[in-house]
Amino acid sequence: MANKILTSEARQETAGAVRRMCDNCKRTGRVWCPHNAALEIRARLSGSMKQDMFGPTPPHVFVGHNFYPNVYWGPLVSSQPVEDDPSAMYGQTLEQIIESRASMVRGMKRGLVKQGGRLLDEAQQAVRSIKPVDAEAHFKKAPRFSLELDDITHPIGASAPIEKFKVTDNPIVPKRVDELHEEGVLANAALRELLLEGFDVHYLSKLLTAGILGKEENRKLVPTKWAITATDDIAGKRFMESLRDCRELETPLVYSNTYLDNHFEILLLPGNWEYEQFEAALTKELEELKRKRAARSALTYSSAAWADWKYDGRINISEEHEPFAGRTAYADSQGGGYYAARFAVAEALFHMKRQARAIVFREIGTGYDIPVGVWEVRENVRHAFLNEPERFATREAALAHISEKLSIPLKEYMKRSKILLQRRLNEF
Repeated sequence: MANKILTSEARQETAGAVRRMCDNCKRTGRVWCPHNAALEIRARLSGSMKQDMFGPTPPHVFVGHNFYPNVYWGPLVSSQPVEDDPSAMYGQTLEQIIESRASMVRGMKRGLVKQGGRLLDEAQQAVRSIKPVDAEAHFKKAPRFSLELDDITHPIGASAPIEKFKVTDNPIVPKRVDELHEEGVLANAALRELLLEGFDVHYLSKLLTAGILGKEENRKLVPTKWAITATDDIAGKRFMESLRDCRELETPLVYSNTYLDNHFEILLLPGNWEYEQFEAALTKELEELKRKRAARSALTYSSAAWADWKYDGRINISEEHEPFAGRTAYADSQGGGYYAARFAVAEALFHMKRQARAIVFREIGTGYDIPVGVWEVRENVRHAFLNEPERFATREAALAHISEKLSIPLKEYMKRSKILLQRRLNEF
């Protein structure tokens, strides 16, 4: 992020924010303080937060869910280039993600989700574009910085009531997107078609959010966090429809990846499509034990590696499962993270032209206590499938391998599992 010329007062505020941790972060043991970092970001960006802004606007509309159907919504505006694509954001540090996203200003307007008007037309033009567009915005007052964090959506920085928004260059809109919009194809069908044509779910969720798809008389804004999860769900189901007709996987495979202190182990077992996902939040004690286990690498899971660990009921493991035919109930215990990971697994199997029983183990380290959105889950799993898998002759061998990679004893997962408690004839 480009450096800004700061006033002497702002320099003092910035320096203090960098040096100190707030009391809350000291208590929780954080190594980086988002609260004081927000002060530092605010000081650095204060010069660019004006009542009139012009710049390369990310093609995005943010729609809140509070007070639905009379919600706050508006385009996101930035005075400098900001990366909006999660696949390009992957690899950035937590600090880099928050600083980059904090430079975006959320225009706010209150209105019903089913509406029209010049502001919405201009915002939809920006959203349809597959590239950032130059736009100018006029706010009722200068934007006020307040770092907002959510477990589904991206972090958001400043916000202000918006009065005018105008796209000032030519959006690059895919022909098929325009056609589906003009033809009034149902949103579900349009999303499924665009998915198979290669459009990423991030772009598709923005189309859904901005009310671009569907029959004209039924189009409406969709709260951003709902649209993200709905798109992951629709896209995952579309891939699952195809992979259910594919050949079964021949041997067990294990894929692994870690990013932003979120560790994933993905086990694929031969069999008809079935899906299970675990999420566990680690404690400092469990992380310390994992380090001890790594130092005693000669020990195996079944030996004394866990002899100094006593299960006291404080481990928080959630489990969600769906059979071959799918599920109808919402995954309450994991929310959007479940649908993001399931989509990424189904996408990988779709391209492999195989079906399998899939189990995702997600262990969330203590370093990830500030959410950046479910894109992190989706991209984490996607990148796991970019790695070479570990191949095993038996299920037991695959589980033994996974047990050495997890911080929580495998038995704690197995006693909660619906898939691992099953035994098939070809496994005997």
